[in-house]
Amino acid sequence: MKISKMTSRVLLGAALVGAAATVAGAEETLRSLAEERGRYIGAILNSEWFGGGWGGALEPEFEEIHKAQFNAVVAENEMKFDATEPNQNTFSYDKGDKMVTYAQENKMRVRGHALAWHSQVPAWVDNIRSKSDLLNVLKNHIDNVVTHYKGQVAEWDVVNEAINDDNDHGWRSTGSVWFKNIGAEFLDSAFVWAHAADPDAELCYNDYAIEWGIGEGSKAGFLLKQVDHWIENNIPITCVGTQTHIEISHESTPANVRTLAQELAKRNIVLNITELDIGFPQGSASSLGASDYEKQGHLYRQFMDVFLEEPNMGEFMIWGVTDAHSWLDGSQGKTQGLIYDKQYNKKPAYDSLVASLKAHPASEVKSPYGTVTPADTSASDTAAVDTAAHDTTTTSFIASKGETLGMTLSGRTLSVIGANSAKVEVFNLQGRPVFSEIVTKGSVELSKLTNGMYVVRIMDGSRAMQRRVVIK
Repeated sequence: MKISKMTSRVLLGAALVGAAATVAGAEETLRSLAEERGRYIGAILNSEWFGGGWGGALEPEFEEIHKAQFNAVVAENEMKFDATEPNQNTFSYDKGDKMVTYAQENKMRVRGHALAWHSQVPAWVDNIRSKSDLLNVLKNHIDNVVTHYKGQVAEWDVVNEAINDDNDHGWRSTGSVWFKNIGAEFLDSAFVWAHAADPDAELCYNDYAIEWGIGEGSKAGFLLKQVDHWIENNIPITCVGTQTHIEISHESTPANVRTLAQELAKRNIVLNITELDIGFPQGSASSLGASDYEKQGHLYRQFMDVFLEEPNMGEFMIWGVTDAHSWLDGSQGKTQGLIYDKQYNKKPAYDSLVASLKAHPASEVKSPYGTVTPADTSASDTAAVDTAAHDTTTTSFIASKGETLGMTLSGRTLSVIGANSAKVEVFNLQGRPVFSEIVTKGSVELSKLTNGMYVVRIMDGSRAMQRRVVIK
C-alpha cells in the first residue's frame, strides 16, 4: 500500500459491515467473531510446529486450535535475518514458505517479522564495518526477502526494537551493527527499500515498552516524534506495532495503548498489538488460583475493548497459543501468560476475549483494512477445541434511541435513569452473569459483588444500554 492511500483506507474501514457468517451449527470462535468485525486476531507459528518441535511432534490440538481460532499468523523466527540470509547473498526461504503456504491454505493474513533488527543477525554481518558496504547488505537483504514474499506478506516489521531503554530515549546504539556503522539513516532507508520492493505491503515500526504512556521522556513519546519525522520526509511508514509483553500487575497499559492509538490516528497511522502476553511472576504457577486467572482475563478483555473501539487498530496478535509452548518461562522470567493452559483448556482470558467481541456489534466496529474474508468452516476445524464449562454467551448491546436511558453508580448503589421499571444485569469481564434484578424503585444495591470491574446492562422494553463499571 502506498502511504498516500492510508487516509482513504481508514475512511473505507469506517463503512465496514460484518461480512463473515459462521456455518449453521458451527462453534463461534475468536476468528469468526473477529472476521465479522473486520479485524484480525492471530498467534505465532514456527515451521517446526507442524511436527518436530521440542524433541517430538507437537500435540495435534495446537494446529487444530490455531486454524480454528486465528485468522492471522506471524513467524516467531522464520523470517528474521539469520533465518532468511544465513550466509551472504545466500537466501533460505523453505521454513518461511512453509508457514506462508499454511496461511494461504487457511486464509490467514501474514505478518513479516522482521527485516532490520539488532538481534538474530548472522555473524557475517557483524564482520562488516564499512558504512557503504553495510547499507548495500541491508538493501540487498530487504530487496530479496520482500520481493520473494511480495503479495503474500501483508505487513512487514521493517524496523524492530531500535529505540534504547535509557531514561533519555534515543536510537539504540549498543549492540546494533546497523546504528553503530550506519547511524539513524538505516531506518529511513529500510522503509524506502521495503516500499520499493512491495508498494502494497503495510510497513511497521515495532517495539516493546511503548505501552507505558506517551509522556515526556517516554519511549512512545520519542517514537511519535520519529513518526512525525518520517511523515514530514515522505518515508513510507503506515503502521506501528506495540509488542505488549506485560505482567499481571501492569493494569494501566490498556489505557496507555488507547492513548497511543489515538495519537497515531491523528497521523493516519495504524496501531497493531503484535506480541501480546500477560504473564505472572516466574515460579508462581503452583500458587495461582481462580481469582488470579480472572484478573488475567480482565486485562485481556480491556486490551480487546481498546482494540475494537479504536478505528485505526486492525491486528491483535498473541505471542503464543498455549502455556505448554511459550517463551515466557525460558526467556522472560514470567509464566502462564497465554489464553490456553498447558492441557489446551480455555482460560478465563479466552472467555474474556469472546465476551469483548460479542459486546461490540459488528456494525459498530470500524476497521482500517476493509472486509476480512472468512475461512471455510467445517466440523474438523473445531473438533479439538474444548467447549465444556465455558458459558461465554452474551448479548450484543444496542444503544437506546429516543428517550434517554441511563445509569449512575454511587458506591454500590446503581440508579436507573429514564425508566420506572427496568431489568438490571451484571456480567463479569468473561461475559458470565453475576447479578440480575428487576428495578422498580429507581435503584438497586450491588453489595454482594466483590470488588472489581463489571459490565452492567439495563433493559427497558426495546431500549437497552451497557456500561463498564468499577465496584470498590
